Amino acid sequence: MAVLFLIGSVLLGLLIGRIAHFQLPDGSVEVVLYLLVALVGLDLSKEKIEKRFFKDIVLVILSTILGTLLFAFILSFFIPLKKLETLLAASGFGWYSLSAILISSSYSAYIGSISFFSNVLRELIAIVISPFALKRSRYGTISVAGATSMDTLLGIIAMYSDRETALVSFGHGFIVSLLVPVFVNFFLKLLS
Repeated sequence: MAVLFLIGSVLLGLLIGRIAHFQLPDGSVEVVLYLLVALVGLDLSKEKIEKRFFKDIVLVILSTILGTLLFAFILSFFIPLKKLETLLAASGFGWYSLSAILISSSYSAYIGSISFFSNVLRELIAIVISPFALKRSRYGTISVAGATSMDTLLGIIAMYSDRETALVSFGHGFIVSLLVPVFVNFFLKLLS
């Protein structure tokens, strides 16, 4: 039911924006997103952080990175891009705005566009599947969310799982977000 509410909210916002030509001030979406993350952080601050959380976070991070890059490598055999270009496009791990800008400005607007689209698609898939997938595989769903498990998906993950999963999700997203520029720049150097 909440998935329909989320999708309906997006569609309602789209209609209001198109019909009324209403636009939010620049940066307001980021402010609301940061506020949401801060509120979830305040909620998670009540949790006692145990060593096992760190182990779980590291395992989910490794599965995110290895799974993403392995899938991109396999995909590179079936698409007309160089293997390193495919790995570069995938190395945004869901952070489409940063990876697309870095790739477009340093290498190719075409590959930057592919990175943007693939990482947006990753986030959208995670949004749609999270309410159902969290029941089957909490950490697998966090891995699909990639870097967005700390921000955009954190509210959904917290809503459909438990506090421990939300804590792992936040830690995972935070570290993966820090690793995005490292991996993007690594593949950019290999391509130069």
